[in-house]
Amino acid sequence: MAEAKGLPSSDLREISDRVLQLSEADQCRVRINSGWRGYTRVATNRITSAGGSNNTSVNITSVFGKRVATVDTNRLADDDLLQAVRRSEDMARLAPENPEYMAELSAQQYQQIQAYYPSTGELEPGTRAEAAAIAIRQAQNAGQIVASYMDVRAGTSSIATSNGLFASHSNTGVAYTLTSRTPDGLQSGWAGDEANDWSSIESQRVANDAVRKCRDWRKTALDPGEYTAILEPTAVGMLMMRMMNSFNQRTADEGRSYFSRPGGGNRIGETLFDGKVTIYSDPSYADAETAPFNGSGQALQRKVWVNAGRLEDLSRSRYWAAESAQDPLPGPANLIMQGGTDSLEEMIASTRRGVLLTRFWYIRGLNPRIISYTGLTRDGTFLIENGRITRPVTNFRFNQSLVSMLQNIEMLGPAVRVAASENSSVSAPIVVPALKVNGFNLSSVSGAI
Repeated sequence: MAEAKGLPSSDLREISDRVLQLSEADQCRVRINSGWRGYTRVATNRITSAGGSNNTSVNITSVFGKRVATVDTNRLADDDLLQAVRRSEDMARLAPENPEYMAELSAQQYQQIQAYYPSTGELEPGTRAEAAAIAIRQAQNAGQIVASYMDVRAGTSSIATSNGLFASHSNTGVAYTLTSRTPDGLQSGWAGDEANDWSSIESQRVANDAVRKCRDWRKTALDPGEYTAILEPTAVGMLMMRMMNSFNQRTADEGRSYFSRPGGGNRIGETLFDGKVTIYSDPSYADAETAPFNGSGQALQRKVWVNAGRLEDLSRSRYWAAESAQDPLPGPANLIMQGGTDSLEEMIASTRRGVLLTRFWYIRGLNPRIISYTGLTRDGTFLIENGRITRPVTNFRFNQSLVSMLQNIEMLGPAVRVAASENSSVSAPIVVPALKVNGFNLSSVSGAI
């Protein structure tokens, strides 16, 4: 296998050891990220910029009692590391005590996860340009104007503590997103793909999908209201990505979440969603792999959060686990929603009247007690009548409870990894199906393109 980008694990360990030897704090934690990041950007049917950079950053946390402070540096010389260590120590001595601080972890056992794909790590600018050229040709042939962004990452991360922990992990990731517009800018289509393995990115399909949705027809008005909605996987992923942090026992126990039980406690063990809903995280899930440890060094394993609509468990920090006399349970680093067998075409054909939603934009939280969000539809919103797409419609602002959405599922497609980030960069891996849901709240018409 090709050598991973960034410094090798042995070098990261050597840097970590140097920092720990320099430390005069009661406890110290060192996190290092070392790797390469590249990009290719297209605008107005031409490549406008492309490049890449190597970087190594060292994150040093010093602890005196329960006083904690952290400093970052990308300078690796002995004098520079010493300066960063002393700065973090000076800041820690001045910091207020953190009553929830837990002692640094000692050596842990982690599963071995192969998440570094040479196809991504060795991705050349020429190959990225070929993918861009496919989209440019497709748009030009359709009389459209395309813009795209490809974000590529490859490297190794590590964590070490003064209590004897060291672990490292190499990974890759690539996100490719594309928007095609009519020359007057009044109609747009979007498509995207994300993977750890470049070989999984379907450049031709991404170009086809974006251009196909940007047909030379005009959006027409549609009244706001609650609709049967078919959410493409990206739209589902952009919402479910925001649900990851909801699986938290502390917020539930303190009465601040949908998972809070009236009168106290949480709703673990209750059936809260449609029986078709199963949600889990798994750091070894194929082409959505993550590190086998989190930022404090806790081991990550496959964990089911919702099984057939039943809430199985909630994450617990080490502090909250101690407070509640339970074992700690780290939160999810990726999110997988189990899919079904219904195709998008079958969903559309079964719909008498509804809307097809490609993706969302400017998503913001509303009410954690019902896990609700607001945002805008974007780049492909279509009316479905009598089993077929009849016309594009103007965009909407939505106000939607994800709880309600997951309680009103009619059909599910196969689960796929999606580009769920709004900023077109590689994000936490999200694997979700397309959904057909009832009662999706398109609350008002938006003038956004």
